[in-house]
Amino acid sequence: MLTIPRSLYELAPTTLASNRSERFDGAGYEVPSAHFAPPDRILLDRVYRAINGLPLLWNSMRHAPDYTALEDYVRRVEAEALMNDAKHLGEATRATGAYTPAVRNALHDIRGGGLTVFLGTAELLGMVPGDRDMIRRCVDAARDHAKIMRNLLPDIDPVVRAADEATKAHGIDHFTSKWDGMATQGPTGPVSVGVQCAFEGAISARCLETSSIDRVVYNYVNNAVRFAAGGAVTLWVFPVADGLTRWVVQNAIAPDQSAFLAEKAGPGFERLFAGGVTRGGTGVGLANCAEIVADCFGLPSPAEAVRHGYLGATTQGTDYHSWFHWPAYSPTTQRTDSRVVEQLTGVV
Repeated sequence: MLTIPRSLYELAPTTLASNRSERFDGAGYEVPSAHFAPPDRILLDRVYRAINGLPLLWNSMRHAPDYTALEDYVRRVEAEALMNDAKHLGEATRATGAYTPAVRNALHDIRGGGLTVFLGTAELLGMVPGDRDMIRRCVDAARDHAKIMRNLLPDIDPVVRAADEATKAHGIDHFTSKWDGMATQGPTGPVSVGVQCAFEGAISARCLETSSIDRVVYNYVNNAVRFAAGGAVTLWVFPVADGLTRWVVQNAIAPDQSAFLAEKAGPGFERLFAGGVTRGGTGVGLANCAEIVADCFGLPSPAEAVRHGYLGATTQGTDYHSWFHWPAYSPTTQRTDSRVVEQLTGVV
């Protein structure tokens, strides 16, 4: 039986109320394509088609995967300067003066999210060609990022977006299996992710909610990968109360990063989740996380969520911990035909 360190229980209260009368469904962050300038619409469509093509290819052969074909696709997409397209997203919209906070927040997670992990893992795959586990990790990251894009851009793939909205329970293994053993390229070398999970059961009621959880986890892990001293990141998932789970991302940090946080992050590190505090990034990612978690629990503001420990960050010795909470899901008798969802989305 996995033993959770007491220090992880002490990060925040273990009883946190929800003000929602109905479960958070993952919606509410949509930015229609009309909000982007035409050149950005072209880039968004190109990024989505490139990233979504990999899980679609996997789905067409999932019972007898052709790993050579999958690896060829990964290399071809990487060679097509996918990250370059993502890097220039928003430039045309900014030039029109229509770069709203909603556009900015959406583009942050479209440039990052699973795309960052996909590209980092694809880079490692180039060093160990033929590694089947790494190929599958690329598929998982691409699948997740396509879902994130459909969550944020409702008209980029409306038919599949409709499937994402349908009720379908997602177990915790949907998250733990893809992260445990994940390896990606960090700024100074490879970084591995390990998972320690003491929760069993369902955590999400639909793909749209799953993509909201993914937005938080990818922001946390991508930040951890950037600053991990020693090349290792650990994701902890465990219950803290009946129907309530805590997710903690832990990584060692260098003394200069610890000093930066002590100087800039504020008491309780609350400034990290308000936007603007960053080293080489934008400061938007953790603010997005605070908004999502506050919405999940029906809180009046992201600041309220941070203030009461629904999410947060701290250092303990040489380790940095960032955490958030999410309610477990108890499936009802309502069912969705998963075969339809699989056909539409590629991988569930």
